[in-house]
Amino acid sequence: MTVSLPEAFIRNIRQDIPGDADALFSVLDGTPPVSVRWNPYKTQSPAEGIPVAWCRYGRYLPERPSFTTDPLFHAGAYYVQEASSMFVEHLLRSTTEPEGARILDLCAAPGGKATLYSTLAGGDGIVIANEVIRSRALILADNIRKWGIGNTMVTNNDPAHFAGLGEWFDAVAIDAPCSGEGMFRKSPEARGEWSEANVRLCAARQRRIVSDAWAALRPGGVLIYSTCTFNRTEDEENVRWIAEELGGEDAGAMVPPDWGIEEKSLRKLSAIVLGKRVSKAQRLSNWEAAQLTEKQMRYAATDAWICPEIYRTLQHTLKPNDK
Repeated sequence: MTVSLPEAFIRNIRQDIPGDADALFSVLDGTPPVSVRWNPYKTQSPAEGIPVAWCRYGRYLPERPSFTTDPLFHAGAYYVQEASSMFVEHLLRSTTEPEGARILDLCAAPGGKATLYSTLAGGDGIVIANEVIRSRALILADNIRKWGIGNTMVTNNDPAHFAGLGEWFDAVAIDAPCSGEGMFRKSPEARGEWSEANVRLCAARQRRIVSDAWAALRPGGVLIYSTCTFNRTEDEENVRWIAEELGGEDAGAMVPPDWGIEEKSLRKLSAIVLGKRVSKAQRLSNWEAAQLTEKQMRYAATDAWICPEIYRTLQHTLKPNDK
């Protein structure tokens, strides 16, 4: 069954990313690549295939095998997971030391990211994998059991319950329930169920979840907020809300250029041209306020200084015929 992309979704994407909208629509109508993540605690031989750049044990497979008939799959030797979902490994490694860390995966079912965090935390770490819906929590528990590292506890709690633990976790991961635009590629039902009203509903729910869990994160800890959707309401606007209302700051994870992920930012240009890392923590703060903070003014001054520096450096490096 073929279901067209929702008209409102198409309109919104064209407004948000006009230069890349058609490429995204083409991808959503295509066939997703097949990727798996190997369990290093159960085998020393990684799966054949092309390595996923941002995940040590991730592999792209040339074709989709019959996973349900593979005993290694049922034994937890690997997990079938989209490569984009594995990107949280890079985020965690870039912002904290995952080995031995205390990690809360708040919306963990069916267990893809939870088993990844379990691998990263290792034997000295602990992962609390939570799922609020009991039937999904049972599926999560089964996948954690098969993964078999032994450092993960499955819970079936409301996010607000974890505030009672105090500032205990080194990292809180929230793969928030969302409008599911990233599922359009493989689920006609997701296209049919999508609506702008549901986007707004999901955004409000996501803010409640983040707010409830914030108190469980230690000072200097890392919040990994992710969705499988593309709209600004659930992504950029919620991240801005986290900065303004909860005091979160952009951790500034860099992306190597050979990964094919474009980061069109002054921070990236500064790193390439000057070899300097510029903090962009204040970019998500409230710039419409009547009075800017000292951190905001320092942020703006840094941008004003770094741009001429980049220009002068490029001028010196260009050959005469290139000027």
